[in-house]
Parts: sequence; C-alpha cells; structure tokens
Amino acid sequence: MGAFYDRPMRSRLTCALLLTALGGCGHTTTVGAGRTIAVGLSEYRVMPQSVRAPSGELTILVHNYGRLTHNLVVSSSGKSIGSSPPIAPGASATVALDLAPGKYVMASTILGDQALGEYGTLTIR
Repeated sequence: MGAFYDRPMRSRLTCALLLTALGGCGHTTTVGAGRTIAVGLSEYRVMPQSVRAPSGELTILVHNYGRLTHNLVVSSSGKSIGSSPPIAPGASATVALDLAPGKYVMASTILGDQALGEYGTLTIR
C-alpha cells in the first residue's frame, strides 16, 4: 500500500513544483532552499530553459509533457554528469546530482532532440 499510496502525493508535489518553475519561462529560474527543481520536457523544449542553483546536491523532478519519449541528461563539456532513463509520455523521473560550480547543459538526447532545440542551461554558483 505504501508505494501506491505515495504516488498521488508525489504527482501533486511534482505538478506544484513544475507550475512554480514554469512561472519563470523565458527567464532564469533560481532553485530555492529545498534544492529541488521541476523540469518539463516536450517536443523540442526543456522548461525552464535557464536554471541557477547553488553548488552541492540538486534534485531534478522531470516530467514528460510531450507525445514522444524523452530523457534528461545533464552534461558539462560534452561529458554526461547524470541522466534520467527514457521517460514515456505523461511519466516522470528523478535525477539526483552533486554539482560543482560551473555551467551545464540540460538536454534530451533521444534521437535528434538536442539538435532540434530541446536543451537548457544550468548554472551552478
């Protein structure tokens, strides 16, 4: 009962965090004290596209709003730092990272998603 019962609460939390994050579309979203950010994926889009966070642990709640399968890969200088598994339409995944200061790319790397514009930036201070 535990895992099934927790799923609706997790979904509501994810939606609430994503709505907060999406409120900053077109601008840089800053990660708060909870050190968690919600990221939405759809066809050729990562939302929000620009995220700023302090160094250390960061949890990314990823939801696929698209009609195709996507993933989220965080990389630096072309090297993957962490990633989600492929995420089916309507599904979610969590990516936990421990990041040093620097600039990172958040992108879906399935097929040609990144080349078609499905990427964003993550700046760690």
